[in-house]
Amino acid sequence: MIKDLEISEIYNAVKEKTIKISMKTEKGIFTASAPSGSSEGEYEAKTLDNEIIIKNFPEIKKKFIGKREKNVERIIEKIGIEKIGANLSLVLSIAAIKALSKDNIYKFLNKKSNIFPYPLGNVIGGGAHKGYTSIQEFLVLPVRAETVKEAIKINQSIWKDVGKFIKLREISLGNNYEGAWTCKLDDVKSLDLVSHIAENHGARVGIDVAAYEIYKKGKYYYKDTKKKLSPGEQLEFILDLIKTYRLLYVEDPFHEDDFKHFSELTKKARCLIVGDDIFATDSKRLKRGIKKKAGNGIIIKPDQVGSVSRTLNTIEIAKKANYKTIVSHRSRDTTDTFIADLAVATESPIIKCGIHGKERTSKLKRLVQIWNKVKKPEMAKINI
Repeated sequence: MIKDLEISEIYNAVKEKTIKISMKTEKGIFTASAPSGSSEGEYEAKTLDNEIIIKNFPEIKKKFIGKREKNVERIIEKIGIEKIGANLSLVLSIAAIKALSKDNIYKFLNKKSNIFPYPLGNVIGGGAHKGYTSIQEFLVLPVRAETVKEAIKINQSIWKDVGKFIKLREISLGNNYEGAWTCKLDDVKSLDLVSHIAENHGARVGIDVAAYEIYKKGKYYYKDTKKKLSPGEQLEFILDLIKTYRLLYVEDPFHEDDFKHFSELTKKARCLIVGDDIFATDSKRLKRGIKKKAGNGIIIKPDQVGSVSRTLNTIEIAKKANYKTIVSHRSRDTTDTFIADLAVATESPIIKCGIHGKERTSKLKRLVQIWNKVKKPEMAKINI
């Protein structure tokens, strides 16, 4: 039973204030904090400003005190996620499941799970996450690793080697929100560098184009080459990158309403074509994508839908359609480790949580903790 609820503000990865909930029950005090992205997508559940949430909280709090933790989401749905804000609804939902599970969410959601995700790490960043490139993220996936600890070590080694290279050439611009390097290299040269170093470590490469950020008036604008590509030209450009760099993972290659070209790329490419903004972790958007055969993977961000149950529903739909689920952090994340438990519980083959910075390593450390608790743990299989 919920005895008390407290709300406070903490700083996220970009030193902005976000909300934190502390839920007191007879089992103890359980906390959750709200992540957010660099921008709120059109199809994401809407958040509210901290000031509004804190002002309204005394009245909202009354609806939960004395209620069972298992009823929290039912109360949230009754009030309305949009009314209280997806950021508040999510932290209430996560705090409740932490209380129900005594902070062992992975076991509570799936007692039999022993499958672990490969960490997808952001090595060079650009786009909306600050940087020199138009492509937002240059990613590595340590597919040959046999343990979570080995996978983390490989990603960290690649990140360090890239850092050494750009520092020696005095082209480093430091790190962005997600701990990725930013540097004076264009898209192609960034891919050249990351691909070369990743290959030395037995890892595969991926990109998050974040195409909605470079899409204007029917064209995709690449600032380094001054190219303006039509959707058809964008399709050919991405196919060429996949072939040239043996990309295993491509995220958001088109804007969030272009199901047509997502579908065409999925048909022609032999790699993971992953949707973030096009799906926004929303079950209805995903069903539309499945029907059109747009993509074969989906980014899972719980804050996009505002509750654990809605997130789990979308994951279930994705798995039934053989879409790979990639549980993901946000650029403005916190040290909350919920998504690590979620990835293990749902046997998601990939977790996207970065490489460097306490908001990123907290999730990685949690994966190692779970690995050490589980009987006969093994890495997921990524079959495309």
